[in-house]
Amino acid sequence: MVRFNALTDAESMAGLGIDLRDTAGSAVTLELRIFRAYVECWVGDSCYAVFDREALRHWLARPGTVLSYEGISWARAGQGAVAVTVDGVVPRWPLADHVLDGLRSRI
Repeated sequence: MVRFNALTDAESMAGLGIDLRDTAGSAVTLELRIFRAYVECWVGDSCYAVFDREALRHWLARPGTVLSYEGISWARAGQGAVAVTVDGVVPRWPLADHVLDGLRSRI
């Protein structure tokens, strides 16, 4: 499930929550806080990575080699498909097409 929320920070554009599963199968939400110049990646109260928004947008448009920073990795999982990994929390998780489309349109 994907949720879109407005953030309270005046510099932010929007928030995006992506529901994933951890190694035990429990629900985990990867929250993307989308700002004009960067994207923060949060799980709970922890920020796992901050990506340059333009770099992430370009990578999502044409996924290639792994895009990784700090605790988050984005990887091509097939032709046009993308998977995300949150170090120590979520193993490689392929994103559904509609989730990826929503992510691309927001970033």
